[in-house]
Amino acid sequence: MSANFDEEAMTEGSNSPPAPSLNGDVVLKWDNLNYQVKTKSGKQTSVRHILQNISGEVRAGEVIALIGSSGAGKTTLLNALSGRIVGGELSGSILFHGAKRNPGSFKRLTAYVQQDDLMHPLLTVHETLTYASRLRLPNKQYNAKQKAERVDTVIRQLRLEAARNTPIGDAATRGVSGGERKRVSIGTELLTDPRLLFLDEPTSGLDSNSSEMVVELVKKISVEQNTATIMTIHQPNARIFNIFDKVILLSQGQLIYFGPTSASIGYFASIGYECPVHENPADYFVDLMTLDYRSEEALTQSKQQVSTLVERFAEHAGQLQPPSSEKQASPAGSHSGSNVALRLDEPVPRNNWLYEYSTLARRDWINALRNIPFMVGQIAQAVVMALLIGFMFFHLKHDALSINNRLGVIFIIVVNATFPIVMPMLTLYYLERNIMVRERSSATFRVSSFFVSKLTSYIPIALIANTVFFIGVYFISHLVFDAGKFFIGLALFYCITAASVAFLLLVGSAVKSVEFGFVIAPFVLTIWLLFGGLFANPHTITPVLRWIRWVNPFQYAFSALVQNEFRTLEFVCKAGELCYNNGAEVIAAYSVGRFTIWQDALLTLMITFVYIILGYALLRWTAKPKTIWL
Repeated sequence: MSANFDEEAMTEGSNSPPAPSLNGDVVLKWDNLNYQVKTKSGKQTSVRHILQNISGEVRAGEVIALIGSSGAGKTTLLNALSGRIVGGELSGSILFHGAKRNPGSFKRLTAYVQQDDLMHPLLTVHETLTYASRLRLPNKQYNAKQKAERVDTVIRQLRLEAARNTPIGDAATRGVSGGERKRVSIGTELLTDPRLLFLDEPTSGLDSNSSEMVVELVKKISVEQNTATIMTIHQPNARIFNIFDKVILLSQGQLIYFGPTSASIGYFASIGYECPVHENPADYFVDLMTLDYRSEEALTQSKQQVSTLVERFAEHAGQLQPPSSEKQASPAGSHSGSNVALRLDEPVPRNNWLYEYSTLARRDWINALRNIPFMVGQIAQAVVMALLIGFMFFHLKHDALSINNRLGVIFIIVVNATFPIVMPMLTLYYLERNIMVRERSSATFRVSSFFVSKLTSYIPIALIANTVFFIGVYFISHLVFDAGKFFIGLALFYCITAASVAFLLLVGSAVKSVEFGFVIAPFVLTIWLLFGGLFANPHTITPVLRWIRWVNPFQYAFSALVQNEFRTLEFVCKAGELCYNNGAEVIAAYSVGRFTIWQDALLTLMITFVYIILGYALLRWTAKPKTIWL
């Protein structure tokens, strides 16, 4: 049912101007696409057909609108064509420049603008596009100057000069307008000069003027760069509707019309559905295609109407023959707008790992340093807790009462290296992870470079804030004033801090849901705390649960810090008072001397390393797109 209409014959009765003659190469062609998923209701399993026998093509320089009511299958079709279908069964044929798509090269030669504009809110428009250019444009083809010029070109094309140095913004940070934000999102995809551009509801949430500007700019750029463009759009106004070269109308996963926008009114009039003169054609077509659930009778009639529309278009499309002047797809994928001619059967160059990592790490630090509430909160929390805990156990003595107090101070030090680090940073990581998934969908960078950049930015931030806490507590509470003990204690504190960062990356990588992540993380941290060595002697714990101590970094850090503090201490015991004479007795009583200080430190670092490996492996697994390719 791939249709190329005779526009002169079809525009009779239409008030729209004739569509421009577009005879570019066929960039993407799809035939008899069918997509179905299994649904379960109770014990019964049924198959839902979302796309049925959809065929069509898009040529270089064309902009095609995909229109349909909610549930029509337009986003599903867009995802099938862009290689983003997950689950279900997809059948049919999709050819890119006349050849079967290669997932690796197809992602780098095409672009997809998602409906949700996930970007770093604290970066400016120019910085957002600059970092996208550094990560997405290969160094073998673009030097730094050419990348900067490409960014300036996109800013100029999308009319973003006035917002160039404005932050993207979010709910908490004032930034660009909704229309500018959408144009920045489109700009990050246009940087690579794609041969094929997909847009999912680019006008969603925008006012009519902003929507019209977005569509006009996309059309202008598509023509200038000879880019084929397909976008889903929900009931555009008449002005926007007439900007598109062609339109695909879908209802219940079936094709109602595919052809020139200017010919659509004439086509529907020819089959008995004449659009009123003063009505928006897009609204009229959507009304025709939408099922009416207000009553059983209305639903039956609307279903019959949709069935008739599908049949009439199938009959009409079957009678059409492609014009003799139609160009064939170019196997080499020539693209007049490309700076570099790329062969479709060759992998697109990628930047090296170190360059990706350094670029991502630089971006991470800019985001972190500009996140004033987070940074101030981390420092303020460290200072307040240092003063509170320090003066709570102010100037510890060497009597019987000081023993429990010293143990309490050490335990609180370890606690402060876990909860206050994991929970706030986990929030940041989930935001970064979602942005990474969007960027990775276009193969922007490697998962490993992203993961290591997060590791090497989160750990220093955690250490900087918590060093203030450790120093304050250590000297105010008057733990042993010995340079060696102080720096050993600081090193052990750094070990458990690193373990906490690795743990939050593990949870954030393994659990997709933010809400579930915030349940799992404190649950595990509470188990760390309970089996940390203060609340229960390890030898008294039931063997069923005793194994937990061996995988608990909290316990190793507490054990090492207790040994570091108590091993040379002597206590003054009053007559008749239950008391330990020295630190060695305390270490033995609490069973924290099984391993030496450095063995405990090594075991903590080993657990940290295991968390890092597991976190990376799970991030690769959860972030890897499980898509279906034809």
